[in-house]
Amino acid sequence: MADRSLLLRAVDETLRFEPTGPHVARYAARDFQCYGQTVPAGSAMLLLFGAANRDERRYRQPDTFDIHRENISHLTFGKGVHYCLGPNLARLEGRVALDELLNSWPEWDIDYGTARLAPTSTVRGWEHQRVVVA
Repeated sequence: MADRSLLLRAVDETLRFEPTGPHVARYAARDFQCYGQTVPAGSAMLLLFGAANRDERRYRQPDTFDIHRENISHLTFGKGVHYCLGPNLARLEGRVALDELLNSWPEWDIDYGTARLAPTSTVRGWEHQRVVVA
């Protein structure tokens, strides 16, 4: 990446595009309306961050990974009272890690043919991901 000022955008776009925790379950505290339907108090709800982060009403071309995207705002860290305590640290760690990776290996790629996602429903990540250094 020639323009290192884009590193933080790359981190946020990655978090939007592939959230580390794809969903969270909650119970409705009270009756509420959602898209014309009443959700009764006590109902189990599964909130899909991955789907929300790719909502076409919010993002132009939501299924495209674009670090030049303006206003990369996502729900990966939650919202409201359930907002994560560490998003600034996570962004800093991601930016520093990418910066150091690029300092050591400015030219690299992913061997997509051998990449495998970890078989878990609670956390997104790679079980196997080979990096090819040029």
